[in-house]
Amino acid sequence: MSKEWIVKAMEMAFEENKGLWADSLLDAIKDLNSEQANWKPDKGDINSILGIVNHIISGKRWMLSVLEGKKPVYEEGSKEGAAWEDIVKELKDVHEKMISLLKEKDINLDEKVPGEESTWGEMLFGLLAHDCYHLGQIIILKGLQGL
Repeated sequence: MSKEWIVKAMEMAFEENKGLWADSLLDAIKDLNSEQANWKPDKGDINSILGIVNHIISGKRWMLSVLEGKKPVYEEGSKEGAAWEDIVKELKDVHEKMISLLKEKDINLDEKVPGEESTWGEMLFGLLAHDCYHLGQIIILKGLQGL
């Protein structure tokens, strides 16, 4: 497996009309309004779609800091009540920056990420799996809303 293949899969899982097997992340959230994005089921401690998207942004920001050679710090601030359009824009912006750096950077997938226990391949594949996992949650939350 090559870095280019993983980056292509990341783009397919993210970009509109390019889903790996069904909807991409942007396909799943593109027609949502703020009320739908902030909706939570009555039972259980379940995140809203906005909360999940915020979590995805945090993961991508963490990876972006690793790619920039900075000491990564995972921060997940609450954006409940924030404008949904602003959250979607932030998601797109951080993803585009991360993909751009990945394409530029010479990465050996078998080498350890500086300061981490994982290799670049494990980390990048893990981020791809992370996005797909949370995409599934978003699809379920949309279904519970009848969307």
